[in-house]
Amino acid sequence: MSQIPAAGAPLDTGSLRLKGVDHLAHVTWKPEETLHFYRDVLGLPLVHAITATGWVTEDFPDFVHFFFALGKGNHLAFFYYFGLPEEEDPGDLMHRSRHLALHVDTEEELTAWRVRLKEHGVRVTPPLAHELLESLYFDDPNGIQLEITRPLRAFADVDARDAELTLRALSDIAKGERPTVEDMWRRKGELARDHAEQAAAAEEKASIR
Repeated sequence: MSQIPAAGAPLDTGSLRLKGVDHLAHVTWKPEETLHFYRDVLGLPLVHAITATGWVTEDFPDFVHFFFALGKGNHLAFFYYFGLPEEEDPGDLMHRSRHLALHVDTEEELTAWRVRLKEHGVRVTPPLAHELLESLYFDDPNGIQLEITRPLRAFADVDARDAELTLRALSDIAKGERPTVEDMWRRKGELARDHAEQAAAAEEKASIR
C-alpha cells in the first residue's frame, strides 16, 4: 500500500495532481474461487487483507477486504461481507460496461494471455480491435467482466482535442429529454466550426499587429 506522507507545510491546492489508481474494489461471495483466479490464473500477488467488525456505522456488516497487486502501485481489491445475501447478476449491458481493463504492451503478450486463460478453462474472446485498442474479454468467478488490452497506437494531442469537443457536445445535448448520438454529432460540428472561426480570427488579428 502507499506510504503515508510525512507532515509538513500545507500544499498549494492549485498544484495537486492525482497519481494513478490506488485500488479498484468489488464485492465477492466466492473468496476461494476469487483467490485462485487472481493469484493462480492471472498471477497477481495477494498483498494485504483487512478484517473488521463493522465500519463507520454500527449496522455495517463485518467484512474481509483483500488486495491484489496490479503493478506500478495499483491494486485490485475485494470485499467479502459476512451474512450479506448474494445479489442478482446485473443485466448484460451493465455487465459488459462495468469492466476492468488490464494493460499489456504487445500483440505477442495478448496472444500468450489468451492461450494461458484457455489452458485454465477460462472462456475468452478472440482479440477484438476497437478504435486505438485490441482486447480480449472474459469473466472472473464473480461474473465481473475483465479485459486484457494492448494499444494500437499512443493517444495523441488530436485525440485529447477531439475528446474535449465530444464531451462538450454531449454535455450540451444530454440536458434534453431524448438526446441521440445524431444530436451530439450535430452539436459537435457546431462547436468545431465555432472553434475554427475563433482560431482564424485570432490568427488574423495577430497578423495585423
